[in-house]
Amino acid sequence: MNSEATSIGGPPAARVVPGRECGACTLCCKVVAVVELDKPAGTWCAHARSKSGCGIYEMRPPGCRTFYCHWMLDRNFGPEWKPDKAKFALMQTPQGVTAFVDPGHPAAWRRSPYYESLKRWAIEGAREGRIVAIRVGTRAHVVLPDRDVDIGIMAPDESLQFAIGPNGILDVRKVSQPAA
Repeated sequence: MNSEATSIGGPPAARVVPGRECGACTLCCKVVAVVELDKPAGTWCAHARSKSGCGIYEMRPPGCRTFYCHWMLDRNFGPEWKPDKAKFALMQTPQGVTAFVDPGHPAAWRRSPYYESLKRWAIEGAREGRIVAIRVGTRAHVVLPDRDVDIGIMAPDESLQFAIGPNGILDVRKVSQPAA
């Protein structure tokens, strides 16, 4: 998985809500980039098996082994937040929250109850410098307290950063990450 899709707060497997499992949901295998497999965001992984999981489960790369969507980790999310129902996989990241949306349902994040929650998180996050990002394949949007911003295509070496724009208005911009 890409660096933006890394769970935070301890070993993810130890934090899975008791009784929750992926089951037939494999949406993360489509919406999240897997660097180790050269799989871009928004395309199905060659190893994904419809309704049955990963074809290389025992040998899957570390990024896949440690990835858990937020529905798996947060008991406050009801069944409507499971990725195969919501049509996006929600991730908490060090920068804030990112919804990795199925390109086949690019407006899924705008539906109720999702959009209202994203907007509330944007208001709360702005005070702490956290971003609510929406990723549809390589395209990014950001939910700000007062508006939504279409960032456009994001390159693998770009990230999002808050900025104070003209007249003191909160804005967001793409920034290049330094080479490792």
